Amino acid sequence: MPAFLPPVSPGDRRLIDYRPELELPAGAATASPVRDEYGEMDFAARLLEARSAEELRPVLRDLANRAAGDREAVAALRDPVVRVLDRAARLVFPLDATRAPADLKRKAAGIFGLELEGLSPEDKEFEVARRFVRLATDASEAALARAGRAPEAALQQGLVQAARRNAPGLLRQRAAADAWPTAGQ
Repeated sequence: MPAFLPPVSPGDRRLIDYRPELELPAGAATASPVRDEYGEMDFAARLLEARSAEELRPVLRDLANRAAGDREAVAALRDPVVRVLDRAARLVFPLDATRAPADLKRKAAGIFGLELEGLSPEDKEFEVARRFVRLATDASEAALARAGRAPEAALQQGLVQAARRNAPGLLRQRAAADAWPTAGQ
């Protein structure tokens, strides 16, 4: 050991030698087309342009397809993933005129843990849409990575994993109301 470095205590040595093992999904080293900033912004803009459920579904389907990549073995999970994403999107985006957009933005900010004060209304909508894209991408990738399991279980586990990372308010709502969006609803 060089003379200019202080001696290392056993406790410090454990920290220096610590090498955690990470469980990463297959292909995690390469960024998905949705993961880059421009892909995320593109999907966020497409989500905001959708004015009806019929316009929203193709965007969600494309999002799930891109998250799946070229893995054809996960085709059975794509439709349930799109149904769940569709239901979650209806909580966040004002597709019908039954609720005021400001209420939805406030609720979405709570779901995603966002601080939106000081942003213009358009920037608020765009930031919420970007967070939804992150949630949808993570949920799709996590569910599709569990393609060998029962579809409902894979989807549920993927959603919970993605919500922990991207939408902590959704887990709080789930605990309070126990009304999590599932593929069958």
